[in-house]
Amino acid sequence: QEDALKGADVVVHLVGGYTQQREMATERLVRESLRVNKDALQITVNPKEEEIPILSPGMVTLKTKRIKDCESMVRENCLYTSCLRLEANRDEEACEEICNAIAA
Repeated sequence: QEDALKGADVVVHLVGGYTQQREMATERLVRESLRVNKDALQITVNPKEEEIPILSPGMVTLKTKRIKDCESMVRENCLYTSCLRLEANRDEEACEEICNAIAA
């Protein structure tokens, strides 16, 4: 992980699932990025809020809170951030949005 982060210009957070593991993964990415390369752009990628119950039914309030907490963690601790909310199952559009965030 350190080798990959050292020379990175961008770190894209593609964390799956909506469990506590999502928060732990985000925390680790943020912590290690700050330690190794604090100037890298941090991009979080999450589904649009209205799609969460479709993608993962049940406990939607908790899942939404976890996503928001991850986005806040990145915004509050990293110098350069972009928190994207994208439509699910639109891979080409998602890639385009991520590239646009990198170019901005």
